[in-house]
Amino acid sequence: MAPSFARSVFKDSSDARMASRQTHFASLTPQEQTRQNMWAQTMIQRINPCPQGYEWNRIDAPSGYHCRGRNHFISDELLAEGKGGIYVVPGGKIKKMDPLWGPYY
Repeated sequence: MAPSFARSVFKDSSDARMASRQTHFASLTPQEQTRQNMWAQTMIQRINPCPQGYEWNRIDAPSGYHCRGRNHFISDELLAEGKGGIYVVPGGKIKKMDPLWGPYY
């Protein structure tokens, strides 16, 4: 859960609707996944561009977006929250998430 100081970056009800679908990404049709991914990439650039300047790739386990530098991760839950949370993933160890790695806001 985001801290009280974190503000929503959603601009309108469309963002809120898309955010509600993000945590159900795997169950969307391929066409819906394409639209959802486009929205997610837009939100990521608005909220959290990679601190090292890398692009973000969709991954399934854990579900979310991992930067190409492999040091940062935004889960579908954080993206749906819309408050800028990000995990720092030392050494790309995405499969062994540690609470000390975030989320940071």
